[in-house]
Amino acid sequence: MEKPKRKPQSFLYGTFILLVATIICEFIGVVFRIPLVNLLGESGMGYFSTAYDLYLPIYALAMAGLPIAISRIVAEQITVHRYKDVRKTLKIAVRAFLITGIVSFIIMMIAAYPFVQITGNQGALPGILAIAPSLLMCCIMSAYRGYYEGLRNMYPTSISCIIESLCKLILGVGFAYLVIAHYGEVNATSSSYAAAACLFGITIGTVFGTFYLVLRHKVKGDGITAEELAASSNPIGTKQAVKNIIIIAIPVALGSLVSNVASLVDVTMVQRQLVGAVSLGGDTIKSMYSELISAKNLTDSEIPNALYGCYKGYAFSLYNLVPSITAALGVSALPVLASSWVEKNKLLIKKNIELMIKTTVLMAMPMGIGLSVMAMPIMNLLYSKQPLGVEVATPLLTILGIAAIFSGILAPLTNMLQAIGRQDIPVKNIAIGVVVKIVVNYILVGIPSINIIGAPIGTLACYVYIATANFVCLIKYSGVMPNLVKLIVKPLVASLICGAAAFATYSLFATHISNSISTVIAVLVAAIIYVVGIVFLHAIDKEDIISLPNGEKIAKVLEIVGIIK
Repeated sequence: MEKPKRKPQSFLYGTFILLVATIICEFIGVVFRIPLVNLLGESGMGYFSTAYDLYLPIYALAMAGLPIAISRIVAEQITVHRYKDVRKTLKIAVRAFLITGIVSFIIMMIAAYPFVQITGNQGALPGILAIAPSLLMCCIMSAYRGYYEGLRNMYPTSISCIIESLCKLILGVGFAYLVIAHYGEVNATSSSYAAAACLFGITIGTVFGTFYLVLRHKVKGDGITAEELAASSNPIGTKQAVKNIIIIAIPVALGSLVSNVASLVDVTMVQRQLVGAVSLGGDTIKSMYSELISAKNLTDSEIPNALYGCYKGYAFSLYNLVPSITAALGVSALPVLASSWVEKNKLLIKKNIELMIKTTVLMAMPMGIGLSVMAMPIMNLLYSKQPLGVEVATPLLTILGIAAIFSGILAPLTNMLQAIGRQDIPVKNIAIGVVVKIVVNYILVGIPSINIIGAPIGTLACYVYIATANFVCLIKYSGVMPNLVKLIVKPLVASLICGAAAFATYSLFATHISNSISTVIAVLVAAIIYVVGIVFLHAIDKEDIISLPNGEKIAKVLEIVGIIK
């Protein structure tokens, strides 16, 4: 019999591939955002963020449920050798995604004008129209990504993400620059159209990403051999196949939709509450942000958009790096855990859940604490040309850094619940978390002395609840009680030491050398101390190292030098 042309990747191997791609994409994203912020300023980033905040919930509704459903179903079908069903799942997925892409595009086009009227931010309208077509491409792209993820092959997803990010950087910033150059100055009109031009560059990036996945599938296929197909039993009927996808996809899509409603809460409620705060206590807000308002010549009606631009364009984009990176863990975790769950292998289930939790916490905690402790120097490093915006955004990122720990842990916890067939649980927890966010935002943002600072507090309260509730539910429904000291307490201790080292190092060097060099040195020192800390505390095992690419060789070297036993 012909040998299969595929070799399923382990959790850590697949995670490693996705993490490398995610880090590359996030680096590209930072490089993309630095010139963009400097080109558009606070108001332009307000238009950009407002358009994106309408796009994300529709994107989530159109896409989030189906890729996860496909990944889980394909993983289960591969485990029981139903290869004809695997192929049929892809065909159904592509057709379904084409329909959802068209529908979501139409919805966004229809919702664009009422949305900008509700938010009071009409300058965001061109940007909404520019990014709407990307929904169609993203839907088709996600069908193939979910399929290959279910096959435990993370290369197609990783490469398509990098292609998409590179196009966003080159075309997005390039188009925005051309618009600003055409107008010759940065004002409300040029910022609005420059933000739209950038978003159109993102749309073109999705076209290239989709083209790569379709072409790759035609050329290289999925690795399932003719003998495997011949030996496989006949596929289930189309109606049953569609039903299986819908049963998983609907609650997952609803969960993602509710989660992204949090962004809509920010863009609608936060800006409207800021308008009320300016009206109620304008003198208080003007005194708090007097330098920014004076330098940018902001009118009372422009202050809410500028403050929102500082929140979403400066602080939130850095905060979002953490959940974006750890989301790769959830993508890799889902098919691995789903396979062991189908096999009902209790030891393997426990091992996989503990490994996934440990890996997530080891990444999320130091990044979140680092962002919180180093908020000011990191933003000064990235946005040195916008010091007034950085001054406003620094306390926001300090709070969001702590929130990033919980939001970073959330995605893998959600994916693990989905892998064990409890996709309904995250929906309920997310819905309650969003209500918490709405209440906190409504109360705090409307207070003039708190204003925009209430938004990250709402985000923190929201994700503390959701992550905690998901963790408790995972323990309950999986029947696995993880070792909390090893998986959470030890990484927390190492992360706190890491954060203290970063702060102390920066404070020591900042008085003698530039902010940029001091920040880089502080981050490097903190990273080294963190690695030493987790090794000293025995937060990682030899098995963890072996699961990585070339892990056996790495483990042997670490054993020789006495780092692991």
